[in-house]
Amino acid sequence: VIRGPNRRRDFHDDPSDEIFYMLRGGMTLEYIDDDGGRQNAIIQEGEMLLVPAHTPHSPHRPADTWGLVIEIKRGARDQESLLWFCERCDRELHRLTMSAMDIERDLRAAIEAFDASADLRTCRHCNHIQSDHAPLPEPPP
Repeated sequence: VIRGPNRRRDFHDDPSDEIFYMLRGGMTLEYIDDDGGRQNAIIQEGEMLLVPAHTPHSPHRPADTWGLVIEIKRGARDQESLLWFCERCDRELHRLTMSAMDIERDLRAAIEAFDASADLRTCRHCNHIQSDHAPLPEPPP
């Protein structure tokens, strides 16, 4: 169970399907589609969404919302990735793959390392340098 606010710029690539269910309020799930473009799925209170395995996704929850995320229990050998995409052309900027990610420790360290590095934030395709505090999609009404 996850409580908002939660607005991230990184995307999660999970090795299995995930189910998002909104218990209170609505959220936006930003994801990268099969053609490599950004899309937004709005999940309102009482609705659920299945996110297929290896679909890069980034949850954005407003304050005072509650959601349930259902996923498999991962073991020490299971790998998952955090990804960042160029805000101008949607090309992949950086990918970090790890096993047994500790969401409190490893996620925070990965985000801080990305934000601190102009090299990681520079797109090799269009040369755009992503801000270390890029704007996020607006939450659902």
